[in-house]
Amino acid sequence: LALSATMAAAAAAAASTSTYTSQCESAPPPANEEAQATAKIENDDDEAVDPYDNLPEEDEPTHCSICLTYRQGPCRPYWRKVEACTKDNELKKDDEEKAEEGDNDTDKKSSDSNEEGQEEEEADPPCLKYMLPWIDCASGFRNLYNLIELDTNYTMGVADLEKEASKNLCWAASSTPPLDLSAWVAYRQDNPDWKLPVTEHSESPEHASLWKTLDQSKDPVVVEVKATVELMEGEGVLECAYAQDQDGNLIGFQYGTKPSEAFDTEKKEEGEEGEEEAKKESTVTLKIRILPHRTQTVTIAAAYTQPPSDDQQKESKDLKKDSSFRSFIFKSKPIVLDQVQLPKEVEKEEEGESS
Repeated sequence: LALSATMAAAAAAAASTSTYTSQCESAPPPANEEAQATAKIENDDDEAVDPYDNLPEEDEPTHCSICLTYRQGPCRPYWRKVEACTKDNELKKDDEEKAEEGDNDTDKKSSDSNEEGQEEEEADPPCLKYMLPWIDCASGFRNLYNLIELDTNYTMGVADLEKEASKNLCWAASSTPPLDLSAWVAYRQDNPDWKLPVTEHSESPEHASLWKTLDQSKDPVVVEVKATVELMEGEGVLECAYAQDQDGNLIGFQYGTKPSEAFDTEKKEEGEEGEEEAKKESTVTLKIRILPHRTQTVTIAAAYTQPPSDDQQKESKDLKKDSSFRSFIFKSKPIVLDQVQLPKEVEKEEEGESS
């Protein structure tokens, strides 16, 4: 938790994306060995040995989402040093606090604390020399790490959600969440020679994660589009919204509301001014990342959870069974990217070139 809090701000800055990103300059080369990360770290003492040069290859178990994301990909060597340094300094800080608690001299303790506070304000954070190379690397691979985050944190959860859903339904054309494709249209205008990518069949018997099939030496081109998904579908509350490509790869994810919290809130606001508050936030925005050279289609999906009815709860209670929430998965029809309507001017230019 301490590591997550320390790195959250830096990770957010490193992982932010623009609506349409095209890398004109080459990204930092991937580092395959821990020694390459050391080359970017400036030591005050040239003869000093970096304590994190030879970290164990096997990572410690963790539930830290930032750690799980950056332990993978080209920035792994830099991140592992940040993680190890942060952990060591947290342990050191805990030991110092315990030592201070055993000091009975209150005046001396207060004086020392003030002096240490002034020194901490002036001195750089102890792990700064490791954080800067990591931030530099992550900034050069923003799009790649957005894909890694999607795969690491949400892919398995979505698979379990679809497997356990009570029903899998398809939105009617009139009910499909509106999708803002203006960024995609702009990309097509800037790249008139774009063609729908051909499906690549992998020889691997297992389905590889999308990001693992990409060139790790540069940041992939990504076009970000946005869908607007309703928080309510009938009596169901949105648990999460997500998007998939033609191969089922996750290319977008957004949480909705926890079912238990949503229905508890509804009961509390019943008869009060809850309706006005509900209207203010009736939708969520789902960011979808299109890879022009890999993505053929986009499918929008959403999981809605419906609580058991009063009759179902009564029946379950009589039979001494647990009444549970029911989950429904709604999906749109696949949106084929080369069939997205372009402005008439662009269409005429493309027709002229083809003729």
